[in-house]
Amino acid sequence: MLKQAIQHLDLSAHGLWFPITVSLCLFILALVLFKRQLTWRDFYITFCVVGFVGWLCDVIITRVFNMIDLGDPKVTGLGDILSYTFIPPSLSILFLTYLTAKNKWVLSLLFCAGSLLIEYGMIKSGYMHLNGWFFIYSIVLYFLVYAFVLPWHMAFIK
Repeated sequence: MLKQAIQHLDLSAHGLWFPITVSLCLFILALVLFKRQLTWRDFYITFCVVGFVGWLCDVIITRVFNMIDLGDPKVTGLGDILSYTFIPPSLSILFLTYLTAKNKWVLSLLFCAGSLLIEYGMIKSGYMHLNGWFFIYSIVLYFLVYAFVLPWHMAFIK
């Protein structure tokens, strides 16, 4: 049973080091830096909501439409789990930590670029494979999330 569980973690996936490293680094940064502007309540709500939406997007984009494969497409491995559980919520918390009315657009563009770099790193490391997903989709999606959805989310929970 333990052997089967380990096989399902997809530990032999090419480029697995990249999502593990990025996930851990971003989560630690979010955990350390969020107190600058957010409360534990804000952290908890944002982490849970964005984590849920991340997993929902995973199901829709990777499973239903099969536009992206992470690691072995037949297995939800450790890299998938860490990527969807920690990267989007941690980026969201870091974004909201530094968000002000004055820097909204610059910060949105910076985080959009950072998210694209992470996506590019996932592809170049060999962990992510695109099957009909294009960078332009990511650019539009990231910009909408950072410029509009996350500021609205913060206003809503406050």
